[in-house]
Amino acid sequence: MPRIVALFASVAVMAVATTFLLTGCTGSIHTAPLPSSQTTLTPNPPHIYIAPFDTTTGKWLVGREGVELVNFKQDFQTNFELQLQNRLMKLAPTEERWVDDLPDHGWLVAGEFITVFQGSRALRTLVGGGEGETTLQANVYVYDLSISKTQYLLSFRTGVPDAKFDTGAGSGSALSGLTTGGEPITTLSGLGSGLKLDTTRTAREIAAILSQYIQ
Repeated sequence: MPRIVALFASVAVMAVATTFLLTGCTGSIHTAPLPSSQTTLTPNPPHIYIAPFDTTTGKWLVGREGVELVNFKQDFQTNFELQLQNRLMKLAPTEERWVDDLPDHGWLVAGEFITVFQGSRALRTLVGGGEGETTLQANVYVYDLSISKTQYLLSFRTGVPDAKFDTGAGSGSALSGLTTGGEPITTLSGLGSGLKLDTTRTAREIAAILSQYIQ
């Protein structure tokens, strides 16, 4: 019996440690807007940096708990950052950068996942009509490091059913509903179902919004 108790205690410690490692790097991100709404992002940044999106908040309806949920969030976060980096590389050299080691120029893209819903493959296959669809929503904060490393200049929410209802939050957010061609962004764009495709959609939305500041 003591061995069993010790085993469960070890598993619990590992889960806490994994959670700390996964989320500790985002703890110093400040999600406060710059007071002046007249300030906008400096166009054509020399670099774009990506901070890991916060996975400690929001609704995660993915059918997992405990260590499995922690591992799922870590894998999801890693895949999302890779997708986002690939998209933003088309705008400027992009790399992951910890908050404690930020340069004095360029943009920092940070955020938090609001809703991650795995949906139901069976309903999508058998019923259709939108039943069982996955959902991925995130709040995105963009910092101009030449102006402030602690207050964002642009914020918006991705994954809204209709972009015209997304008013954003913070200066410059009016652009959040446009693609590079000026068309509304929507998650109902026919790319298919599944969280993997949702990460692609979200990365595309973010890149499309930031492309408005590339001249």
